[in-house]
Amino acid sequence: MTLRIPVFRGGRALVTRSLGLALVGAALLVIGAFVDRERLFYAYLAAYTYAVTTAVGALLFLMICHAMGATWPVAVRRLAEAIVGALPLLAALFIPLLFGLDALYGEWLHPESIDDEHVRAIVVHKQPYLNLPFFLVRTGIYFAVWLGFGALLRRGSIRGDATPALAGGGRLRTISIAGLPPVALTLSFASFDWLMSLAPTWVSTMFPVYVFAGGFVAAIALLTVIAFAAERAGLLPGLRASHYYALGRLLLAFTIFWAYAAFFQFMLMWIANRPEEVEFYLLRSHGPWRFATLVLVLARFVIPFAILLNYGIKRRPAWLSAVAVWILAAHYLDMHWLVAPEAPGARAPLHWLDLAALLAVVGPCVAFAALRLRGKPLAPINDPALPAALRYESV
Repeated sequence: MTLRIPVFRGGRALVTRSLGLALVGAALLVIGAFVDRERLFYAYLAAYTYAVTTAVGALLFLMICHAMGATWPVAVRRLAEAIVGALPLLAALFIPLLFGLDALYGEWLHPESIDDEHVRAIVVHKQPYLNLPFFLVRTGIYFAVWLGFGALLRRGSIRGDATPALAGGGRLRTISIAGLPPVALTLSFASFDWLMSLAPTWVSTMFPVYVFAGGFVAAIALLTVIAFAAERAGLLPGLRASHYYALGRLLLAFTIFWAYAAFFQFMLMWIANRPEEVEFYLLRSHGPWRFATLVLVLARFVIPFAILLNYGIKRRPAWLSAVAVWILAAHYLDMHWLVAPEAPGARAPLHWLDLAALLAVVGPCVAFAALRLRGKPLAPINDPALPAALRYESV
Protein backbone atom coordinates (compact mmCIF):
# COMPACT_ATOMS: atom_id res chain seq x y z
CA MET A 1 0.00 0.00 0.00
CA THR A 2 1.52 3.33 -1.12
CA LEU A 3 0.49 6.34 0.90
CA ARG A 4 2.24 9.66 1.27
CA ILE A 5 2.48 10.83 4.89
CA PRO A 6 3.13 14.60 5.01
CA VAL A 7 5.82 16.03 7.24
CA PHE A 8 4.68 18.06 10.26
CA ARG A 9 5.80 21.63 9.64
CA GLY A 10 5.79 22.79 13.23
CA GLY A 11 2.26 24.00 13.93
CA ARG A 12 3.35 27.64 14.36
CA ALA A 13 -0.13 28.79 15.34
CA LEU A 14 -0.44 25.96 17.89
CA VAL A 15 2.93 26.79 19.43
CA THR A 16 2.20 30.53 19.56
CA ARG A 17 -1.21 30.08 21.18
CA SER A 18 0.09 27.52 23.66
CA LEU A 19 2.96 29.76 24.73
CA GLY A 20 0.60 32.73 24.98
CA LEU A 21 -1.71 30.83 27.31
CA ALA A 22 1.30 29.61 29.28
CA LEU A 23 2.48 33.20 29.80
CA VAL A 24 -0.98 34.21 31.01
CA GLY A 25 -0.98 31.29 33.44
CA ALA A 26 2.53 32.09 34.67
CA ALA A 27 1.62 35.74 35.23
CA LEU A 28 -1.43 34.72 37.26
CA LEU A 29 0.72 32.35 39.32
CA VAL A 30 3.09 35.19 40.13
CA ILE A 31 0.11 37.18 41.41
CA GLY A 32 -1.06 34.10 43.31
CA ALA A 33 2.31 33.89 45.07
CA PHE A 34 1.39 37.12 46.86
CA VAL A 35 -2.35 36.45 47.26
CA ASP A 36 -2.49 32.80 48.38
CA ARG A 37 0.93 31.14 48.22
CA GLU A 38 -0.16 27.89 49.87
CA ARG A 39 -3.12 27.29 47.56
CA LEU A 40 -0.86 28.10 44.60
CA PHE A 41 1.29 25.03 45.20
CA TYR A 42 -1.72 22.74 45.57
CA ALA A 43 -3.11 24.08 42.30
CA TYR A 44 0.26 23.59 40.61
CA LEU A 45 0.61 20.04 41.94
CA ALA A 46 -2.85 19.10 40.59
CA ALA A 47 -2.02 20.50 37.14
CA TYR A 48 1.43 18.94 37.20
CA THR A 49 0.29 15.44 38.11
CA TYR A 50 -2.44 15.76 35.47
CA ALA A 51 0.21 16.34 32.79
CA VAL A 52 2.71 13.78 34.10
CA THR A 53 0.20 10.93 34.48
CA THR A 54 -1.05 11.57 30.94
CA ALA A 55 2.48 11.58 29.48
CA VAL A 56 3.56 8.47 31.39
CA GLY A 57 0.26 6.84 30.42
CA ALA A 58 1.20 7.44 26.77
CA LEU A 59 4.64 5.92 27.44
CA LEU A 60 3.00 2.83 28.91
CA PHE A 61 0.63 2.59 25.93
CA LEU A 62 3.59 2.82 23.56
CA MET A 63 5.53 0.14 25.43
CA ILE A 64 2.56 -2.21 25.67
CA CYS A 65 1.95 -1.92 21.92
CA HIS A 66 5.60 -2.67 21.15
CA ALA A 67 5.72 -5.55 23.63
CA MET A 68 2.58 -7.14 22.16
CA GLY A 69 3.69 -6.61 18.58
CA ALA A 70 0.28 -5.03 17.95
CA THR A 71 -0.27 -3.89 14.37
CA TRP A 72 -3.05 -1.29 14.34
CA PRO A 73 -1.40 1.11 16.85
CA VAL A 74 1.48 1.60 14.38
CA ALA A 75 -0.84 4.00 12.52
CA VAL A 76 -1.00 6.33 15.54
CA ARG A 77 2.32 5.45 17.19
CA ARG A 78 4.11 8.68 16.25
CA LEU A 79 1.33 10.65 17.98
CA ALA A 80 1.86 8.68 21.20
CA GLU A 81 5.59 9.38 20.85
CA ALA A 82 4.76 13.09 20.57
CA ILE A 83 2.94 12.99 23.92
CA VAL A 84 5.89 11.18 25.48
CA GLY A 85 8.09 13.91 24.01
CA ALA A 86 6.79 16.36 26.63
CA LEU A 87 8.48 14.44 29.48
CA PRO A 88 11.82 16.35 29.41
CA LEU A 89 9.98 19.64 29.92
CA LEU A 90 7.85 18.09 32.65
CA ALA A 91 11.04 17.11 34.45
CA ALA A 92 12.05 20.80 34.43
CA LEU A 93 8.56 21.89 35.50
CA PHE A 94 8.99 19.91 38.71
CA ILE A 95 11.42 22.60 39.92
CA PRO A 96 8.72 25.07 41.07
CA LEU A 97 7.35 22.38 43.37
CA LEU A 98 10.66 22.35 45.23
CA PHE A 99 9.79 25.81 46.57
CA GLY A 100 6.47 24.52 47.92
CA LEU A 101 7.51 21.31 49.63
CA ASP A 102 6.91 22.78 53.09
CA ALA A 103 3.43 23.91 52.06
CA LEU A 104 2.54 20.56 50.50
CA TYR A 105 4.32 18.03 52.70
CA GLY A 106 4.93 19.96 55.90
CA GLU A 107 3.47 17.21 58.10
CA TRP A 108 6.10 14.63 57.27
CA LEU A 109 8.87 17.15 56.68
CA HIS A 110 8.33 18.56 60.19
CA PRO A 111 6.58 15.86 62.27
CA GLU A 112 7.52 17.67 65.48
CA SER A 113 4.91 20.31 64.62
CA ILE A 114 2.03 17.76 64.75
CA ASP A 115 -0.03 18.21 67.92
CA ASP A 116 -1.80 14.82 67.93
CA GLU A 117 0.58 12.29 69.52
CA HIS A 118 -0.89 9.29 67.69
CA VAL A 119 -0.61 10.99 64.30
CA ARG A 120 2.90 12.20 65.10
CA ALA A 121 3.95 8.65 66.05
CA ILE A 122 2.65 7.29 62.72
CA VAL A 123 4.47 9.96 60.72
CA VAL A 124 7.73 9.51 62.66
CA HIS A 125 7.51 5.76 62.01
CA LYS A 126 7.51 6.54 58.27
CA GLN A 127 10.54 8.83 58.44
CA PRO A 128 12.98 6.27 56.93
CA TYR A 129 10.93 6.57 53.73
CA LEU A 130 9.30 9.99 54.04
CA ASN A 131 12.30 12.27 54.36
CA LEU A 132 13.46 15.03 52.04
CA PRO A 133 16.77 13.60 50.72
CA PHE A 134 15.23 10.22 49.87
CA PHE A 135 12.16 11.96 48.36
CA LEU A 136 14.39 13.96 46.00
CA VAL A 137 16.50 10.92 45.09
CA ARG A 138 13.37 8.92 44.25
CA THR A 139 12.01 11.76 42.12
CA GLY A 140 15.28 11.84 40.20
CA ILE A 141 15.02 8.08 39.61
CA TYR A 142 11.44 8.40 38.35
CA PHE A 143 12.40 10.94 35.71
CA ALA A 144 15.57 9.08 34.78
CA VAL A 145 13.50 5.96 34.02
CA TRP A 146 10.75 7.81 32.14
CA LEU A 147 13.11 10.00 30.14
CA GLY A 148 15.47 7.12 29.40
CA PHE A 149 12.91 4.71 28.01
CA GLY A 150 10.94 7.47 26.33
CA ALA A 151 14.07 8.71 24.53
CA LEU A 152 15.06 5.21 23.44
CA LEU A 153 11.64 4.51 21.93
CA ARG A 154 11.28 7.91 20.24
CA ARG A 155 14.83 7.91 18.87
CA GLY A 156 14.56 4.35 17.60
CA SER A 157 11.28 5.08 15.85
CA ILE A 158 12.49 8.34 14.25
CA ARG A 159 15.74 6.76 13.04
CA GLY A 160 13.65 4.32 11.05
CA ASP A 161 12.26 7.24 9.00
CA ALA A 162 15.72 7.94 7.59
CA THR A 163 17.10 4.39 7.60
CA PRO A 164 14.58 1.72 6.52
CA ALA A 165 16.82 -1.05 7.87
CA LEU A 166 16.27 0.34 11.39
CA ALA A 167 12.49 0.65 11.05
CA GLY A 168 11.62 -2.82 12.31
CA GLY A 169 10.14 -3.18 15.75
CA GLY A 170 12.42 -5.90 17.16
CA ARG A 171 14.73 -3.62 19.12
CA LEU A 172 11.88 -1.39 20.25
CA ARG A 173 10.00 -4.47 21.43
CA THR A 174 12.99 -5.61 23.51
CA ILE A 175 13.32 -2.15 25.09
CA SER A 176 9.60 -2.08 25.88
CA ILE A 177 9.54 -5.53 27.47
CA ALA A 178 12.53 -4.58 29.65
CA GLY A 179 11.09 -1.17 30.47
CA LEU A 180 7.51 -1.95 31.41
CA PRO A 181 8.24 -3.14 34.99
CA PRO A 182 10.45 -0.16 35.99
CA VAL A 183 8.11 2.38 34.37
CA ALA A 184 5.09 0.86 36.12
CA LEU A 185 6.89 0.74 39.46
CA THR A 186 8.17 4.30 39.23
CA LEU A 187 4.68 5.59 38.40
CA SER A 188 3.34 3.68 41.41
CA PHE A 189 5.92 5.15 43.78
CA ALA A 190 5.50 8.63 42.30
CA SER A 191 1.80 8.41 43.14
CA PHE A 192 2.75 7.50 46.72
CA ASP A 193 5.28 10.31 47.01
CA TRP A 194 3.55 13.20 45.25
CA LEU A 195 -0.11 12.48 46.00
CA MET A 196 -0.66 10.00 48.83
CA SER A 197 1.89 11.63 51.12
CA LEU A 198 -0.18 14.82 51.14
CA ALA A 199 -2.01 12.94 53.92
CA PRO A 200 0.89 10.97 55.42
CA THR A 201 -1.26 8.82 57.71
CA TRP A 202 -3.42 7.60 54.81
CA VAL A 203 -2.43 4.44 52.92
CA SER A 204 -3.99 2.45 50.10
CA THR A 205 -2.47 -0.36 48.05
CA MET A 206 -5.08 0.33 45.34
CA PHE A 207 -3.97 3.92 44.94
CA PRO A 208 -1.26 3.40 42.27
CA VAL A 209 -3.70 1.26 40.27
CA TYR A 210 -6.22 4.09 40.49
CA VAL A 211 -3.64 6.66 39.32
CA PHE A 212 -2.39 4.39 36.52
CA ALA A 213 -5.92 3.77 35.23
CA GLY A 214 -6.67 7.48 35.19
CA GLY A 215 -3.44 8.43 33.44
CA PHE A 216 -3.75 5.63 30.88
CA VAL A 217 -7.30 6.50 29.85
CA ALA A 218 -6.32 10.20 29.66
CA ALA A 219 -3.42 9.27 27.36
CA ILE A 220 -5.77 7.33 25.06
CA ALA A 221 -8.18 10.27 25.09
CA LEU A 222 -5.42 12.72 24.15
CA LEU A 223 -4.20 10.34 21.44
CA THR A 224 -7.75 10.24 20.03
CA VAL A 225 -8.02 14.02 19.95
CA ILE A 226 -4.62 14.46 18.28
CA ALA A 227 -5.37 11.73 15.72
CA PHE A 228 -8.64 13.42 14.77
CA ALA A 229 -6.97 16.84 14.50
CA ALA A 230 -4.08 15.45 12.43
CA GLU A 231 -6.41 13.61 10.08
CA ARG A 232 -8.58 16.69 9.56
CA ALA A 233 -5.45 18.73 8.80
CA GLY A 234 -4.42 16.17 6.16
CA LEU A 235 -1.31 15.17 8.12
CA LEU A 236 -2.37 11.60 8.82
CA PRO A 237 -4.26 10.20 5.84
CA GLY A 238 -5.28 6.57 5.90
CA LEU A 239 -6.96 6.43 9.29
CA ARG A 240 -10.20 4.49 9.19
CA ALA A 241 -13.26 4.31 11.37
CA SER A 242 -11.80 1.05 12.68
CA HIS A 243 -8.81 2.88 14.19
CA TYR A 244 -11.13 5.19 16.10
CA TYR A 245 -13.23 2.20 17.10
CA ALA A 246 -10.11 0.55 18.55
CA LEU A 247 -9.28 3.72 20.50
CA GLY A 248 -12.90 3.95 21.64
CA ARG A 249 -12.82 0.38 22.94
CA LEU A 250 -9.74 1.23 24.99
CA LEU A 251 -11.42 4.36 26.33
CA LEU A 252 -14.41 2.30 27.42
CA ALA A 253 -12.32 -0.51 28.91
CA PHE A 254 -10.10 1.76 30.99
CA THR A 255 -12.98 3.99 32.05
CA ILE A 256 -14.46 0.83 33.56
CA PHE A 257 -11.07 -0.14 35.02
CA TRP A 258 -10.71 3.28 36.67
CA ALA A 259 -14.18 2.88 38.19
CA TYR A 260 -13.27 -0.61 39.42
CA ALA A 261 -10.15 0.69 41.18
CA ALA A 262 -12.01 3.69 42.62
CA PHE A 263 -14.93 1.67 43.91
CA PHE A 264 -12.95 -1.13 45.52
CA GLN A 265 -10.55 1.27 47.17
CA PHE A 266 -13.56 3.06 48.68
CA MET A 267 -15.45 -0.13 49.58
CA LEU A 268 -12.55 -1.86 51.33
CA MET A 269 -11.71 1.19 53.41
CA TRP A 270 -15.32 1.82 54.34
CA ILE A 271 -15.73 -1.79 55.47
CA ALA A 272 -12.51 -1.72 57.51
CA ASN A 273 -13.60 1.60 59.08
CA ARG A 274 -10.12 2.53 60.34
CA PRO A 275 -9.95 6.24 61.27
CA GLU A 276 -6.70 6.97 59.43
CA GLU A 277 -8.11 5.38 56.24
CA VAL A 278 -11.69 6.68 56.14
CA GLU A 279 -10.51 10.23 56.85
CA PHE A 280 -9.59 10.54 53.16
CA TYR A 281 -13.20 9.90 52.13
CA LEU A 282 -14.78 11.79 55.03
CA LEU A 283 -12.98 14.92 53.90
CA ARG A 284 -14.32 14.47 50.37
CA SER A 285 -17.89 13.57 51.33
CA HIS A 286 -18.72 16.63 53.45
CA GLY A 287 -18.96 20.34 52.87
CA PRO A 288 -18.13 21.74 49.42
CA TRP A 289 -16.23 18.58 48.43
CA ARG A 290 -19.36 16.43 48.60
CA PHE A 291 -20.71 18.00 45.41
CA ALA A 292 -17.25 17.78 43.80
CA THR A 293 -17.16 14.04 44.53
CA LEU A 294 -20.57 13.55 42.92
CA VAL A 295 -19.46 15.53 39.85
CA LEU A 296 -16.31 13.41 39.60
CA VAL A 297 -18.26 10.14 39.65
CA LEU A 298 -20.62 11.40 36.95
CA ALA A 299 -17.94 13.02 34.78
CA ARG A 300 -15.25 10.36 35.16
CA PHE A 301 -17.40 7.25 34.86
CA VAL A 302 -21.17 7.43 34.46
CA ILE A 303 -21.38 9.82 31.50
CA PRO A 304 -18.45 8.53 29.38
CA PHE A 305 -19.41 4.92 30.17
CA ALA A 306 -22.98 5.45 28.99
CA ILE A 307 -21.85 7.21 25.81
CA LEU A 308 -19.04 4.83 24.90
CA LEU A 309 -21.36 1.84 25.10
CA ASN A 310 -22.81 3.10 21.82
CA TYR A 311 -21.22 1.28 18.90
CA GLY A 312 -21.82 4.07 16.40
CA ILE A 313 -20.18 6.81 18.46
CA LYS A 314 -16.94 4.82 18.70
CA ARG A 315 -16.80 4.72 14.88
CA ARG A 316 -17.46 8.44 14.38
CA PRO A 317 -14.22 10.40 14.80
CA ALA A 318 -15.81 13.76 15.63
CA TRP A 319 -18.13 12.30 18.27
CA LEU A 320 -15.42 10.12 19.78
CA SER A 321 -13.05 13.08 19.93
CA ALA A 322 -15.68 15.09 21.80
CA VAL A 323 -15.98 12.28 24.35
CA ALA A 324 -12.18 12.16 24.58
CA VAL A 325 -12.04 15.90 25.37
CA TRP A 326 -14.60 15.27 28.12
CA ILE A 327 -12.45 12.47 29.56
CA LEU A 328 -9.38 14.73 29.54
CA ALA A 329 -11.30 17.36 31.49
CA ALA A 330 -12.56 14.69 33.89
CA HIS A 331 -9.01 13.45 34.46
CA TYR A 332 -8.00 16.93 35.57
CA LEU A 333 -10.97 16.99 37.96
CA ASP A 334 -9.74 13.65 39.29
CA MET A 335 -6.21 14.93 40.00
CA HIS A 336 -7.67 18.11 41.48
CA TRP A 337 -9.94 15.99 43.71
CA LEU A 338 -6.93 14.08 45.00
CA VAL A 339 -4.91 17.22 45.76
CA ALA A 340 -7.04 20.27 46.53
CA PRO A 341 -9.02 18.97 49.57
CA GLU A 342 -5.72 18.53 51.42
CA ALA A 343 -4.99 22.26 51.19
CA PRO A 344 -5.41 23.82 54.66
CA GLY A 345 -8.43 26.09 54.75
CA ALA A 346 -9.63 25.19 51.24
CA ARG A 347 -13.20 26.46 51.27
CA ALA A 348 -14.19 25.96 47.63
CA PRO A 349 -13.48 23.12 45.23
CA LEU A 350 -12.31 25.48 42.48
CA HIS A 351 -9.99 28.47 42.63
CA TRP A 352 -8.76 30.83 39.92
CA LEU A 353 -5.24 29.56 40.62
CA ASP A 354 -6.32 26.11 39.37
CA LEU A 355 -6.87 27.51 35.87
CA ALA A 356 -3.66 29.52 36.06
CA ALA A 357 -1.62 26.45 37.00
CA LEU A 358 -3.24 24.37 34.27
CA LEU A 359 -2.32 26.96 31.64
CA ALA A 360 1.21 27.33 33.02
CA VAL A 361 1.86 23.56 32.89
CA VAL A 362 -0.09 22.31 29.87
CA GLY A 363 0.63 25.30 27.60
CA PRO A 364 4.41 24.88 27.41
CA CYS A 365 4.06 21.09 27.21
CA VAL A 366 1.91 21.38 24.07
CA ALA A 367 4.35 23.86 22.49
CA PHE A 368 7.39 21.76 23.42
CA ALA A 369 5.89 18.52 22.08
CA ALA A 370 4.89 20.26 18.82
CA LEU A 371 8.38 21.71 18.35
CA ARG A 372 10.00 18.30 18.94
CA LEU A 373 7.71 16.83 16.27
CA ARG A 374 8.64 19.46 13.67
CA GLY A 375 10.04 18.08 10.42
CA LYS A 376 8.85 14.54 11.07
CA PRO A 377 6.03 12.56 9.43
CA LEU A 378 3.15 11.70 11.74
CA ALA A 379 3.56 7.98 11.08
CA PRO A 380 6.62 5.68 11.03
CA ILE A 381 6.81 5.66 7.22
CA ASN A 382 9.33 2.81 6.89
CA ASP A 383 7.87 0.49 9.48
CA PRO A 384 7.00 -2.77 7.69
CA ALA A 385 3.84 -3.04 9.79
CA LEU A 386 2.45 0.35 8.66
CA PRO A 387 0.64 -0.90 5.49
CA ALA A 388 -1.15 -3.59 7.52
CA ALA A 389 -1.90 -1.04 10.24
CA LEU A 390 -3.56 1.27 7.71
CA ARG A 391 -5.60 -1.64 6.29
CA TYR A 392 -6.88 -2.49 9.77
CA GLU A 393 -10.58 -3.39 9.85
CA SER A 394 -12.75 -4.09 12.87
CA VAL A 395 -16.50 -4.56 12.91
